[in-house]
Amino acid sequence: MSDFALPSATQWGLPSSTKRALLVHGGGCSSFTWERVAEALAQAGYFVVAPNLIGHGFRAGTDFRLARMAEDLHSYLAHVDYDVIIAHSLGSTVVAALLPSLPRSGPTSLVLVDPSLEFSPEFVKAAKEEWADSVANVKPVEDFMAQFPKWTRLDAITRVVGLQSCASPDVIREILTQNGPWAFGHLLSNCPPNVTITVLIANPEVEKHVPKHPQITCSIIPGVTHWVQYEAPERIVNAALRSVGEGQEV
Repeated sequence: MSDFALPSATQWGLPSSTKRALLVHGGGCSSFTWERVAEALAQAGYFVVAPNLIGHGFRAGTDFRLARMAEDLHSYLAHVDYDVIIAHSLGSTVVAALLPSLPRSGPTSLVLVDPSLEFSPEFVKAAKEEWADSVANVKPVEDFMAQFPKWTRLDAITRVVGLQSCASPDVIREILTQNGPWAFGHLLSNCPPNVTITVLIANPEVEKHVPKHPQITCSIIPGVTHWVQYEAPERIVNAALRSVGEGQEV
């Protein structure tokens, strides 16, 4: 296993493009989880960057506090204004912590996909072992395809890559431990005036953790699991394009 701790990312599209998108993956995943979403955005003329969070994508790390994970993304924001920032699960929570640091030079649209905003202590206790075990004992591609019939083979492969490139099962345990109690919905209230937030929800329970705010809208996607980027990538892409005033749909 690599001990490489420096930032790493996957890119799609042309660096010369004037339209930019930043995609932030969830826990136990990697930048490749965004393959189908990123490809569609690139086809729509975006240059897309998807970083690997600390402890993921073969990156090492021991400090998994939310503030540290958000700080790790600052280098991607230092010299670039993104039209769209899309984040899934844990990535949405990291982006919520990043809100006060977002550039204010122009409008930015956030699309948060089934964000992990609030967990009960009982849920965290069970998740520590269940999610850590998914990293310690990675299921084969065929098992994921059988478990999730809506996934393509590419989806299942990128899920396996995400789990196998997670530094260790302790990464998952430490993320949950170092950020207890897991209660971060309030962070979305820090929405800067130039930012709008679209929350795409697979689990309707998530909506009650999203604060009421004039710049935040929620949309429930029926018939999908937590893995919206695999089961309905077009919903994410279309929400992103609509949020920046582009009428085209994929």
